[in-house]
Order: sequence, then C-alpha cells, then structure tokens
Amino acid sequence: MVDNELITNAPELWRQATRPPFLAALSAGTLPPEAFTRWLAQDYLFAKELLSYQSILTSKAPRDCHHTLIQGLVALDSELAWFESHAVRLQISLDTPPHPIGRRYADFLLRCAYTEPAPVLLAILFGVEVSYLAAWSALPPSGPYHEFIGRWSSAAFGEYVAALSDLARRYPHPSAQECFNAVLVHEREFWKMSAEG
Repeated sequence: MVDNELITNAPELWRQATRPPFLAALSAGTLPPEAFTRWLAQDYLFAKELLSYQSILTSKAPRDCHHTLIQGLVALDSELAWFESHAVRLQISLDTPPHPIGRRYADFLLRCAYTEPAPVLLAILFGVEVSYLAAWSALPPSGPYHEFIGRWSSAAFGEYVAALSDLARRYPHPSAQECFNAVLVHEREFWKMSAEG
C-alpha cells in the first residue's frame, strides 16, 4: 500500500473511509441490488465532476506534474466509458440526479479547484484516489463483482496512485492535511449513502 504522511496523520478517518460496510457487504455477497445500483449511478456522476476537477488542477499544476495528471485524465475518460457500458449491460439508468451527499463532495472539489493552489489540489486528488485504491484492494478478487474489484485494485491503478503520492510529497502545503482529511470525510459519507440511500 502507498505510504504517505497524509495517511498516517489521519488514522481514524482513514479507517472509516477505506473500510466501509458497503464494500464488506459487496464482498460477502449480501449487498442489496438497489445499493449497488445506487452506488454505480452516483459514482458515475462523481467521476464526471472529478474530470472537471482534474482538468483545472492540470492547468494550475507545475510542468513536472503534467505527465501523471494527463495520464489520470485519460484513464478517467476511459472509466466513464466503462461505467456507461456496464450500466447498459446491467440495465441501470445513469440519468439520475446527484444525491445531496455526492453533490456536496463534488462541490467541495470544484470549490477547491478554483480557490486553492496546486499543491493543495494534488493532496486532494491523492486523497480521492488512494482511499479508493485502499478500499477496493482490501477485498478478495472474486465473486460476482470481481471485475469491479479488479479495476480499482490493479497494479496500474496502484502505480498511478504512487505517482500522485510522489507529487503530493514534492509540493507540500500547510493546508494539505486539512483538505486531505476533508476528502476522507466525504469518502466515508459517500460510501454510507451508497449503502443506505
């Protein structure tokens, strides 16, 4: 797992954000189908907003960050198409309004994108991605949702997150920990919403 002081400085928030009951139920095969449908639709909407955030970050970031960030944008565009294909296969409508919890998370990202400097934005993006990697990587790569588990616990995703960790370390900022912690709170609440509605 990626080692970074932003994580070690927030142990309880980290645990809450990366060990959600939603994923425990998914792994155990006890997740209600409507919870999975809700998560997929809401995560898709969040990913669309994340694309905007990453685009703004890329425009503000130092030149030596561009390769990693542009790779992330390309991967996120592919992820949106992947979500769309699965929604068609599973007959899940993605034409749904964002849940208020998802909306608050996206609003936090976009507000920061316009108001915070690039080093803080790097810490935020690292928080979004590393918490997702840790959450999915804790699950055994089997069962009916193995394709989803495999996507967000893959070696390629891990390498991307490690590169983001390096950038966050290269460009520290006094506000980085506070904003990283805020991401973990939003992640915790997003998983809770996905499970409970």
